[in-house]
This record gives sequence, C-alpha cells and structure tokens, in this order.
Amino acid sequence: MTLYAIYAKPEAGPEAIAVLSERFRWTAFLFTPLWAMFHGAIGFVLVWALLVAALAASVPLIGPAAALGLYGVFALWTGFAAARIAGRALLRRNWLALGELVAADGATAERLWLEQRFGARP
Repeated sequence: MTLYAIYAKPEAGPEAIAVLSERFRWTAFLFTPLWAMFHGAIGFVLVWALLVAALAASVPLIGPAAALGLYGVFALWTGFAAARIAGRALLRRNWLALGELVAADGATAERLWLEQRFGARP
C-alpha cells in the first residue's frame, strides 16, 4: 500500500484531479532537470541549475569525486522528494491539496477519494 496525495482544480471541472504517490521516483533521480520541467517545477529547475553551477565551480577546491558525490546526494534526495516537488508545482498553479490516503494504486486512490468526497456510487 502506498500513500497518495490528492490535488484538484475545481474550476477546471471534475476530471481535474491529480493523484501523486509518495514513493521514490527513478525518473526524478536519473533525469532531474527533465523530470522537473515535465512536472512544471520551474523553480526547482533553477535551484538545480544553481547547484550544478556551484558544484562545477567548486571542483578545483573539493575535487571531481566529491562534487559528483554531492550531486548524487542531491539527485537521491530529489528522487525521494519528487511527489512533494510536483505537489508544490501544482499548488503554484492554483491547484488545491485535498488530502492524503492509502491505496494499492493511483486509480484506486482516486476512486476512494471520489467516494469519500461525493459518496459511494450505486
């Protein structure tokens, strides 16, 4: 079972629901800037660019292995924080955080949330 965060944009209609799983994202770990741009986290892309520039500038001081290791730690953190980063990007685009629930998969989480919010369907 996985924890899912539910986001919605009511003015966009009932189909505007985003279900984000709170789990490690390999795509965010391996392709950090591409993943962030795809999810609309432009602020995070800027933070990533500043970090990469700072690490590149620090290579003569700390060495390439240390710089690469620090980047690896940042990428690992990004993989674990991916759902929160994507959620914050949704909040900046006027989506509403409507809660969290535990479910087996994203479709089940969406169905359970709709049942809790609007009642069970006959």
